[in-house]
Amino acid sequence: MATIKMQRVFRMGTVDLPDPDSDLTPEQVLEHYANQYPQLKRGKVEEQGAEGDAIVFVMKASEFKANG
Repeated sequence: MATIKMQRVFRMGTVDLPDPDSDLTPEQVLEHYANQYPQLKRGKVEEQGAEGDAIVFVMKASEFKANG
């Protein structure tokens, strides 16, 4: 029986971002990309599931609420 190491893909909207380091947790990857994409600060990451030979994680920006 062979084991296959699945790649991780981090999706932000319609953009798929590569896994910067497979040793990082999904939350740490979110923090990594928040440096390049400020809208991800205080965002969240959720596992979407498998697509082909990759596990897809969806990164969502935090929802801003205006006092009004």
